[in-house]
Amino acid sequence: MKRAWLAGLVIVCAGRSALAEEANVGAVGTVGATPAPAAAPAQVVSGGERFAAPNGQLGAGIWADPEQKARAFGELGFMRTGYSFFNNDVHITSLSFLVGGGYKITPNLELQAMLPFAWANFAGGDQSESGFAFGNLHLGVSYLHFGGPLRVMVGGALEYGPWTGGYAADSTLAVLLGHPAMGGEGLGLWFPEVFSIVAPARIEYAFPTIPALVLSGDVALGLHIPTGGGDTELTIQLSPGLGYYATDTVLVGMRLPFTVVPTESGGDATFFALQPYGRFEFGRAFLDASLVLNVDDPYGFAFDEGKYWALRLGGGGSF
Repeated sequence: MKRAWLAGLVIVCAGRSALAEEANVGAVGTVGATPAPAAAPAQVVSGGERFAAPNGQLGAGIWADPEQKARAFGELGFMRTGYSFFNNDVHITSLSFLVGGGYKITPNLELQAMLPFAWANFAGGDQSESGFAFGNLHLGVSYLHFGGPLRVMVGGALEYGPWTGGYAADSTLAVLLGHPAMGGEGLGLWFPEVFSIVAPARIEYAFPTIPALVLSGDVALGLHIPTGGGDTELTIQLSPGLGYYATDTVLVGMRLPFTVVPTESGGDATFFALQPYGRFEFGRAFLDASLVLNVDDPYGFAFDEGKYWALRLGGGGSF
């Protein structure tokens, strides 16, 4: 990836079964003793059959039920920032979108596709300009594992958009702004003229003694190859999280997205954010909302001048 892209964006910145089956609880005891009644279903027994993910791109809508074949999801990120430039106040409003879906070719193997696109407006003084652009198409496959309190999704994907070459400056910046709106995650989705090979994974563990509590970790390795010349970059994403089922259908939690670019020799090569979230289910449909707060340079701190925070709203369903 061209270091100039990261540097250019910096300039813009400046200027989760959740528990084992309990049907046998109380069935083992002294011969002749009255068996204790089976434990009432914990509030998240059914939750152990689905991923406790905050949004569709991380696995919301994936159930262990073999009858569930497909899912669809979408997200909207709203972001606004501003800075002073030569005594002029510049305001940037960004809308980033991500639509996607998955199809199970077997109960444990899902094909996935996602497409990002974005719009942004840049206003300062008596001038206003807007840009719109598509990002890179994501095509991947993931292996799904459901077993007791542990759930795993691991796979690989290619990300590329041949249409990203030759964008005007406003359109390029519009799509680049999708990266801070996601807390520095998913670089291969948002950077034009880059072909990416990514290996994402999600691991969830529901505590048997506290089945409503789910520990999660999102990991992704990415190799990003510029198609117009420049240096190939490596990204490593590590995003620990903790979710809690307040009810069987309401999940709340926090993620800590962290991305490092170890091959980047110049500029800031790390991205760190806080992401509190909530997910609300209606049968096999869901709605989700999260707040992305970028913490460190180049995108944070979130509420400082020229820095970024984003409100993300989404939803989807499985069928």
